[in-house]
Amino acid sequence: MILITGASGYIGSHFLVEVIKKNIDYLAVDDFSRSDPDTIKKINQITKKKVNFIQGNIGKKRFLQKIFSENNITKVIHFAGLKSINESYEYPLDYYQCNVSNTIQLLNVMRKYNAKKFIFSSSATVYGSNHLSPLKENLVLTMPESPYARSKFIIEQILKNIANNKNLDVGILRYFNPIGCHKSGIIGENINSKNSNLMPAIIRVVLKEKNFLEIYGNNYKTKDGTGIRDYIHINDLINGHMKALNFIETNEGFNLWNLGSGHGYSVFDLLKAFEKHLNILIPYTFKPRREGDIAEYWADISKAKKELSWQVNENLDAIIKDTIKYIKKNYKVKI
Repeated sequence: MILITGASGYIGSHFLVEVIKKNIDYLAVDDFSRSDPDTIKKINQITKKKVNFIQGNIGKKRFLQKIFSENNITKVIHFAGLKSINESYEYPLDYYQCNVSNTIQLLNVMRKYNAKKFIFSSSATVYGSNHLSPLKENLVLTMPESPYARSKFIIEQILKNIANNKNLDVGILRYFNPIGCHKSGIIGENINSKNSNLMPAIIRVVLKEKNFLEIYGNNYKTKDGTGIRDYIHINDLINGHMKALNFIETNEGFNLWNLGSGHGYSVFDLLKAFEKHLNILIPYTFKPRREGDIAEYWADISKAKKELSWQVNENLDAIIKDTIKYIKKNYKVKI
């Protein structure tokens, strides 16, 4: 059985749909601290099956031990965690507690119940700002800037130590910027004020919840002065998880892959793509650069292609179309 933590979050929910579709034995867990309980109902709707779900916080040791003692969990896909760079500067202890301490507790309970396979959601932010793109997995890394990125970096080092001691088989996935939605339009990324990612910010302006898109920095040394990031469709990202899970079934030790599109897109690239599809102008205003932001980064994805036989199937056009479908299905607004 697979334990899926953070199962009602953006990435966890899309992974959960695929697991159910493939009839894989699983248990889904979330405490809804950063996600919507309605997501589980929506997954029921998509899959036509009742989700095997338990509400709870993996930071609670008794809760963890109970679900491990009552279920034959052999693998864990660990999505649960806090993920805002900006927020992590304001509440660093929360980030180390939730991301690092809770993961250590999860690993300890896994060891007690002899669960040996572990897929971890890491982040491209672990690369920091000292490397030129495209970013490769074999770069020598130093401690990155933000508490969020540091929490991911620390967990990666812990997992490497455990895997090198042959106590765990690990697959680490360094996400670049997942965006887009499920093809049904039923589930997608939460559009709320706590989410500081670019795509939700654009959507809030489209929905007229905000008057302007706030663009942080317009003086980067890029083609249009705005930051360049590697955006990957959520479907391609989830496919990468499935491939990684299959890989560690038969390959031991420590494994690490970038999951991105392999291309860089600026803030204006995304903005103009939305304007084209919606036939509107989206107002924006410039704000100062945020602490920890860098000018540009994108992934070298050759390792994932070679080792996982994985490829990117969706382009920026598909991402925008799927996102618009999600908006129309979930928000009472004509666009």
